[in-house]
Amino acid sequence: MGTLSKYLGRLQTVAIGKQRLAVVAVVVAMLAAGCVQQPERGSVASVSPPPPPWTLQTSTMRWNDYACDVIARNQAGQFPAARTLAYVNLAINNAIIVARQQGRRPDGAISGAAATTLVAFFPKEEEAIGQRLAGEMAAMGIDGQAEFAAGVDVGRSVATVVIAAAKSDRSDLVWAGPLPAGADKWSSRAQPPRPPLGPRQGEIRPFFLASGADYRAPPPPGYDSPAFRATLAEVRAISDRRTIEQLRIAQYWEGLSGSFNAGYWNDVTKRAIVAHRLGEADSARVLALVHMVAVDATIACHDSKYVYWVPRPTQLDPGIHLAIAVPNHPSYPSNHACISGAIGLVLDAQFPDEGGRYFAMAREAGESRIYGGIHYRIDVDEGFVIARKVAARALATGVPVDRPFVPIGS
Repeated sequence: MGTLSKYLGRLQTVAIGKQRLAVVAVVVAMLAAGCVQQPERGSVASVSPPPPPWTLQTSTMRWNDYACDVIARNQAGQFPAARTLAYVNLAINNAIIVARQQGRRPDGAISGAAATTLVAFFPKEEEAIGQRLAGEMAAMGIDGQAEFAAGVDVGRSVATVVIAAAKSDRSDLVWAGPLPAGADKWSSRAQPPRPPLGPRQGEIRPFFLASGADYRAPPPPGYDSPAFRATLAEVRAISDRRTIEQLRIAQYWEGLSGSFNAGYWNDVTKRAIVAHRLGEADSARVLALVHMVAVDATIACHDSKYVYWVPRPTQLDPGIHLAIAVPNHPSYPSNHACISGAIGLVLDAQFPDEGGRYFAMAREAGESRIYGGIHYRIDVDEGFVIARKVAARALATGVPVDRPFVPIGS
């Protein structure tokens, strides 16, 4: 609020007039709470030739850029990054729909929804987020400020509902142990050993699935079976003869910094949106769909991980040389295959003219984990099975264009 007070002071010294001051006062009240917006589905246009990358910079796109910056600045972690982008884009999507129902322009609602949701996830960023929103307001012409302020109020209201859903999704469940005993069960490779990451993520409420157990993977082969020995031997063989290309692919998909893999796929999605010239509502709908399906795929994957507690390859064969860091959770199935696979399938469904390029990218992401020495092929194969099921459910359910989307998981 200190930043907003300075902003108001500047406006007053320029003798803005009573009407404009009233509008700004409304905006100040709304900035303390936040704002929202919503997208809709549209047809895919021809992509020949693609527009320059700076075109179609809609409010939805710009607030996604900013959300990724906030995530990177706070180094939130893989799952918090994915969860943040899912709820931010859900709030934007729903705000656009509500604003349209009220006959209002979407811009203010989008800004209000995104700002309010981001503050809920990163309260220490409240001043910076408020400055950004105040800057948008200051840049509006006098005639547009009242409409923008009204949109912010719509967005704030929509975001409040989305934030309440986020607070009740069980992502704050605490794991108290114990670790399963036995040489055939996962144990931390960290030094010193640390508790597993995300052992209760499978219990989080999904967006499209009924529960994380909907698509639980089958039990892996027995560790003394020929099938399991073969999958372990493949990891060792790649480790012993890893090529420069395999090393670079493994490193490319590691995603341990910035806005993590959620931010990577956010950027891929935005590029597709620009190339296909989607408008505001369609952009928001696609981004919401992509990030919500990513969360559901993570939930489904972790449900299976912590049913079976499969050891990482280096636990069973310390002679495997790693190309990347080992995640501190069980091996089976692969998060990269589950998440990237589901996103790739959803993007291919949104942009069928691309010829399946997004799932091809996801397949490389899955393979990268074998190249890196941290996953077996069975992890990747079963991860893609989960991805296909999660993506199919999300696409069948869809994100409606005429009403706000509410998570349907239990």
